[in-house]
Amino acid sequence: MSRECYLTGKKNMVVNSVIRRGKARAKGGVGRKITGITKRVQRANLHKRTIREGGVVKTVWLSASALRTLGRGPVRGIELV
Repeated sequence: MSRECYLTGKKNMVVNSVIRRGKARAKGGVGRKITGITKRVQRANLHKRTIREGGVVKTVWLSASALRTLGRGPVRGIELV
């Protein structure tokens, strides 16, 4: 089972971490310079929860936004147990 939201499809995202040094021109410097770019992972806010879908009970990963949505009531035949 991959770490992906069962309802919204949210998952981890690879982004760049940009390291800069120097003083901004607006503050009297010569400008900010990029000294390094490395990849990092932005993790989705996922939680393991039990749901009932069509009478079948399953344990799935749900994002925090999906949990708030399901807290208001069933969506597409899915409800929290």
